[in-house]
This record gives sequence, C-alpha cells and structure tokens, in this order.
Amino acid sequence: MGMINSMDIAVFCITQNGVALAQKIAAETAADLHVKTGVLNDTKGRVKVHTFDSISAHTAEIFNQYGGLVFVMSLGIVNRVIAPLMKNKVEDPAVVTLDEAGRFAVSTLSGHEGGANALTYLISSITGAQPVVTTATDSLRIYTCGVGCVKGAKKEAITAAITEGCKKAGITTDNLRCLSSAWIKRGEPGLLAAASALHLYIRFIPKWMIDMYYERNTTAVKSDMVFKSIGVYGVSEPAAALAGSSSRLVLSKTIFDGVTVAIARETLFPGPQEPVVDLYTKNGSGRILILGGTTEGVRIGYELLKSGEDFLVSTVTEYGLNLFKEKFGDRAVLENFTSADTLKRFIKKHSITKIIDCTHPYAELITPLAKSVAGELKIPYESKVRDIEFDNEFNYERLCYVSSLPQVIDKILALNVKRPLFTTGSKELGFVRPLLEKGGVEVIIRVLPFEHSIKSALEEGVKAANIIAMQGPFTTELNSATIRQYAIDCLITKKTGKEGGFYEKVNAAIDCGVHLIVVER
Repeated sequence: MGMINSMDIAVFCITQNGVALAQKIAAETAADLHVKTGVLNDTKGRVKVHTFDSISAHTAEIFNQYGGLVFVMSLGIVNRVIAPLMKNKVEDPAVVTLDEAGRFAVSTLSGHEGGANALTYLISSITGAQPVVTTATDSLRIYTCGVGCVKGAKKEAITAAITEGCKKAGITTDNLRCLSSAWIKRGEPGLLAAASALHLYIRFIPKWMIDMYYERNTTAVKSDMVFKSIGVYGVSEPAAALAGSSSRLVLSKTIFDGVTVAIARETLFPGPQEPVVDLYTKNGSGRILILGGTTEGVRIGYELLKSGEDFLVSTVTEYGLNLFKEKFGDRAVLENFTSADTLKRFIKKHSITKIIDCTHPYAELITPLAKSVAGELKIPYESKVRDIEFDNEFNYERLCYVSSLPQVIDKILALNVKRPLFTTGSKELGFVRPLLEKGGVEVIIRVLPFEHSIKSALEEGVKAANIIAMQGPFTTELNSATIRQYAIDCLITKKTGKEGGFYEKVNAAIDCGVHLIVVER
C-alpha cells in the first residue's frame, strides 16, 4: 500500500449514476475529479473538479499527468479509451476500473510495476468493492489473513504474529494473497509497515460489511469489549473471511502478543488450491525439468517448491520467462528446444532426471520430442498437457468447427456475421485484412495487454476501438458482458480445454445466443 501514498490520482466519471461514488473516492484519496460536462451541477467542494466533453480526447490529453487513474464506468469503455495510449508497463500509469454500482474494483493496467494492484486495494477499502487482481502471482494465492491490533502496535509484533499464524494454519506468508483489517485501521503505521515488509497488499473492510458478517453468522464469536471500543464485535475473523471469495476460516481468532490473527482459505473451482498428486517422488536426487507454457506449469512449480524438490522451468517466450521468474526466480530459463540434440544437451548439462510436460496442446513439436528424448535417455516423462478433447455435450445449433483460422473467414461470410470477436491471440492475424476487404465486417479482437500485441493488431488494420487488451482468466460472466458490450454476433476461439478458459467462452456464447466458431487442433 505504501507505493501509492504519494501517487497523484485522477478519478473519472461520465454519468450521474456513478458521480457520488467518484466524489467519495476523490475526497478520500485527495484526487482530482474529472467529470463529463453536465454530470455534476455543483463543482464546489473538497476536491478539484475538471470537466470534459469527450472522455477519449480528455484522457489522451492527461494520461501521463497522473500516477493513477480511476474510472467509474464500464470496463469496455475504459479498454477502448486507454488502448491507443498504452506504451509499456514501466511508463503507463496505474489504471483501475470501478463499476457504477461499486461492486468490483478491477486492476486494469500496470498492476505490479505501476501500482494498479495496490490502488485497487485502496479503492476497495474505501468503497467495499471486491478487488479484482488477475496478476498470476496474486490469483494463485488462496489465503487471506485478518489482523486486529491495538493503536500503536509495532511492525515487528504484527509481522511476527502473522508469521506464527500462518505456521499454525500449515502455510507460509508466501501463500497469502493479502492482509485485511477493519476500516478504522487504515492509518495504523505498524500495520501498513508490516504489510510492506511482507510484500503484501492490505484491504480494509468497511464497518457495514463487518456488521453484515455478524448478522449472517449468528454463531460467530463476538467480543463485547471490541464492540465498545470500535462499534463492531470483532476484526480479524470477519476481515479474513470478507477479504476473499467463498472463504472459510482455517485459523480462528488467535492472539499473539496483543495482535489478533485469523486466516481464511478461498474455495475456487477450478482452482490452484487442489493439490497435484503423484507427480513425483520426493527422493532428493536429481533435478526435474518442467516444460512450461501453461498455468499447469505454475501449479506444478509451486508444488515442487513446497516439497523442496530441485527443478527448472523452461519457456520459449520473454513473456513466459518474466512470468516464471516472478514466481520461481533463477529456476526459470528461456529455451527453445527445436531438436533432440538441443534437449539432450540441456538435460545432460543440468543433470535432469525427470521431465514434466506442461506445454500448450497446440505446441505440436515439443511433446513428441520430449517423449522421444526421455525414452532414449531412460528418464521418466510425465505429460500434464491439458486435455482439449471433450464430449459433445454442447447441444447448440450455432456451434460449428473448423480446422484452421483461414477457414474461419469462409464460415464468417457464409453466416453473414458482422461483428466477430476473435479470442485466438495476436500471433495469427492474417485473417483480419481479408475480412475487412470483403466489407461489412467489423473485426474485434481480444489480446494480452502488451505493446507488441496491440501494435500487431493495429498494423493488420484492426481499429483501436475494437482492440480489447486484457489478461485472463475470463469468467463466463465477463465473456458474456464483453459480447453484449461490443454487440458481438460471433465468438471465435481455439479448442484450448478447461485451463484455457474454453468452457467459459462456450457458455458465454450460448448465454448470449451468438454464433460460436471453434478452431480445432
């Protein structure tokens, strides 16, 4: 949280539905308020108010004048506004999107480096909105720690209490997604310092949410002493439970030298909390090579870390390398095994005694190569390549299959599709120009929020307003919202399986009643 204390923040609003929420955020963060002309009649108050006619033009003018931008409006609007302005994660400001009802605060751009994740937790603390942070490091952690302390408690005492609480729950502080406490502790120096020392975000739960927690949990233990002090019956347990989604306590309120700690575990499906079993034998000999490329590689890497195994995880892209380094440090390596000889040399050089294949199902070269080399060198090979096959359980008349992206063009024209949404990535965009040249087709694509992805799309002729730059995972609800927001009449996806979000796309297409074209392997 400390990284945003000195951040210059701008809050944007374009309708009267969200103006009260925008004013509250601006007032509590000392931010400038930017509202569309006519939305706010009385511009006198505690915050500095700017008015504008066009959100796109105004944002472009001031995009780099603030460290953080908070948009109280639809995520679709924000994506279209900021897409042409994005440069890279070092230069771009932190961007957070909050829906007008205040349900969700979404870290939209520059999560770690720019401070958007921390800003998201701050906005959540002010409004009670659920923080949505999709950075892999954060989303794979499923424990939250609620903390209560007396005024003036020292950082060292709070840090020690959190560490001991984690031990009692059978985890470490590395398993925590965030800390949480009551609204009244937002300015507690020791608590803020402890969060910073543990490299954790902290969420402060509003009073009304804690009141509701005790109303719904009639069997929860209540403290009359705490109630007399701050007006609620407890802090650590409700804070831990309310900081996550579908959480249950795994460590009830425990006191460590005057600091109370409780830990909750989120129940997610499908989720990283399910243990990976029978992947390896912990014999302490040799080194395991994870052939990375998908989220399975991350999950298995964490399991190997917990078991104390020695391993390396390889990837063929700079993006993958940065992702794995963030989680596993020097265990991550950039290697493109294009032949049996290159893989053999690597195995011998690094004393590899087992291969776990977590590559993408569309990576057709590496899997047979790894199997062959493992067999030749007589080392175990285990495939964790996600299964993209499924039964034909989707009885949906608008679902059709093609074997390649070029065939998608013919199918789109045959179906008279006007606004197709491609979720097939930024590497294969050769279909764009042929569709645009046919006329009458407005191509929308969803790509990762990286400069090269957006640049590739623009170079192929995709309009900036039709580029959705987001990083998953994507729920059915979010996919459905995107389809409706952009008036999509056909969704195109590869058959990537459960871990690739395939079912969430299929269900969204069925939910919205649009055509669905699946590119099979």
